[in-house]
Amino acid sequence: MNTSQLECFISLAGTLNYMKTSEQLGLTQPAVTKQIQSLETELGCKLFSRTTRSVTLTKVGAAFLKDANTMIDTFYRSRERISSFQKRERHSLRIGYMDPHALNLISKILKPLLISNPNVIPEFSNDQTDANLSRLVNNQLDVIIGMKDAKFTDSDISFTMLHDEYFVCAMHKDHPLAGAIKKRKNKTITTDDLWEYRQIISIPPYLLGNFFSRGRHIVPVNDDLDNAICSNANEAYGLLLSGFGYAFLPEHEIMKHSDIITFKWAQSPHAPFGIYSKTGALKDKTSSEYIFIMNAKELYKI
Repeated sequence: MNTSQLECFISLAGTLNYMKTSEQLGLTQPAVTKQIQSLETELGCKLFSRTTRSVTLTKVGAAFLKDANTMIDTFYRSRERISSFQKRERHSLRIGYMDPHALNLISKILKPLLISNPNVIPEFSNDQTDANLSRLVNNQLDVIIGMKDAKFTDSDISFTMLHDEYFVCAMHKDHPLAGAIKKRKNKTITTDDLWEYRQIISIPPYLLGNFFSRGRHIVPVNDDLDNAICSNANEAYGLLLSGFGYAFLPEHEIMKHSDIITFKWAQSPHAPFGIYSKTGALKDKTSSEYIFIMNAKELYKI
């Protein structure tokens, strides 16, 4: 499979006309036909239904269109990035994170790094921690920020702890419990306080099968209520702002909002929060990874 095949396929999927596609790409119609036929042969399926009067996408062709666009977009982005790197002495810092709300913290860590190292270009990978750890091992990422994975071990990978992370209870300011808890001097909430109220359970998709299908939970859940399950803090905040219920969220994912109120959770479990990196990068004090981690430690006053 090559870019010429993909470009011909994407163009023809849009025009459904061989003449228009040949004009768009500056090719002859036979050349377009040859590229489409070679792609169909390689994939082992028909991407278009052709008659003397019309051209239409087959079902498999329509399904393949999204992948084709992704592949061609990735190719041109990569080529442009490589060209840019060759023109200037630029260095990428590839950062993995799990939840979109971590970007607020990442931006604070990055700011002094980018001021002192203007040639550093950040790149982001939003995925589950286990997937990003695999990328780090395979040199596709430079650092990962998030909770420590207790099951992961690799002698070439180091974890720099920044904080003993805990869960915070968040709810809409008009939640029935909000006023009562605010009147308490210590402003701490307990599981018993919350047990009769609906919960917004924010849990990564890859953990759902491991925990909920076996009747076990990361945080206490009253299964007798109509709780909501979502996959990240963005979704949880959408439900919180709608007044659906309360949510337990990691401290670094707490968002300041005039309609959201947070309380310390007395029974909160704790977990190491920090940055994964290649062990070798920590030995080079000029590396972007080292500076990124030092900035993070400074932010957390370590």
